[in-house]
Amino acid sequence: MDLSTSNHVADQDHATQTQIWNQAAAQSEIIAMDSSVYKAAAKGNVHVLKQLSKDDLQIQLSPKHNSVLHIAAQFDQPECVNWILTLPSSSSLVQRPNLKGDTPLHLAAREGHLEVVKALLEAAKALPMDIESGVGADKALVRMSNKGKDTALHEAVRYHHSDVVKFLIKADPEFMYGENISGGTPLYMAAERGFSDLVQIIIENTSTSPAYHGLMGRTALHAAVICKDKVTTKTILEWKPALTKEVDEIGWSPLHCAAFVGCSPTMVSELLQKSDKSVPYLGIKDGNKTALHIAANRGHMKIVELLASHAPDGCEQVDDKGNNVFHFAMLKRRWYATGNLLHNSWLGVRGVVNEKNGEGDTPFHLISSYQIDDPMFIWNRGVDKMAFNNQNFTAMDILARAKDICERRVRKLAFYYHFLSLFVYHFSQIKYNNNGINPLQR
Repeated sequence: MDLSTSNHVADQDHATQTQIWNQAAAQSEIIAMDSSVYKAAAKGNVHVLKQLSKDDLQIQLSPKHNSVLHIAAQFDQPECVNWILTLPSSSSLVQRPNLKGDTPLHLAAREGHLEVVKALLEAAKALPMDIESGVGADKALVRMSNKGKDTALHEAVRYHHSDVVKFLIKADPEFMYGENISGGTPLYMAAERGFSDLVQIIIENTSTSPAYHGLMGRTALHAAVICKDKVTTKTILEWKPALTKEVDEIGWSPLHCAAFVGCSPTMVSELLQKSDKSVPYLGIKDGNKTALHIAANRGHMKIVELLASHAPDGCEQVDDKGNNVFHFAMLKRRWYATGNLLHNSWLGVRGVVNEKNGEGDTPFHLISSYQIDDPMFIWNRGVDKMAFNNQNFTAMDILARAKDICERRVRKLAFYYHFLSLFVYHFSQIKYNNNGINPLQR
């Protein structure tokens, strides 16, 4: 191919593309509100706005297509808002959305301007009934959502405007607010943000049961527990205790969440008291782990003891790999004084302490595998030190074969095991001398 011809064609194509862009730019009108009008609406200078014709006020739009009513509402100018609402053209301005779908009510609620919110809804009452929904224009305005599927109530909750939240709910107490584009209902958003006062307001002032779902199928109770919010958790438990049994998309109940984040024993006790008896036994989708397993793995030993006391037979449960509560405590690979749990009457039984998982490993095998320094567990007489796994290894065999472990820790653990073996030998000699029977020769 001739390079000169190729370059000529490329230049021609570039010129054509540039021409198309220029034509498109010329055809696209730049939307901008007159700066004097914008400032007048934002500052409440009604006398400046009165100098404009009613038609001019109607067509004045900002780059986001905000009208003068949007601007006055956003900047908390109730007098200016009321004047605009007296204009014949105000009926179209009240419900007009901007490019993001926000009405003036959205902006006023977002900023927390209660007087403006009241004025807008009062003006909407005079408008014709909404044919599609069959409700008054004021309620239709309250129910309008923007492109993010947020209503004015979503916005007021998001920015913690309690007076606006209460007013909007009372304006339409029968309406059940749905989820926004992020999956949050107003009640869930309030719980997620730790706004306990808003949770109380929403529950107390809604005629019907408010929607409570949120992100990933979680409920408002999940959100309150994850935030470790004692007040909100108690409020929701008293309102709808059945939420303790609801699980999210990955099978987590609020109790699983409490075990994971390490809620206070008081909160966990309240959850258990309000829960269906099946809740402590629920397993999540990932491996069928229970709340007890999760608490042990996270090192929240007070929660472990609380769960064991509430549902003792739950200590027998294992996950899909055969790991029990002690296995999970070791799998964290950190020192959490797991040996303290051996004093718990429900956990200290040998069948649990020495239980083998799918690979034949007892919790004691995992102590060696992860070099966990837990003398209380190592020295406990109920722990089987000579158990073999599926590879016919004892805990000491695993320690001896390890190549990538800390030398100092190996020496320390090896000392424990060596001293332990001497203790066993010494004990056997005492029994031999006293009874004439050597148990090692049986």
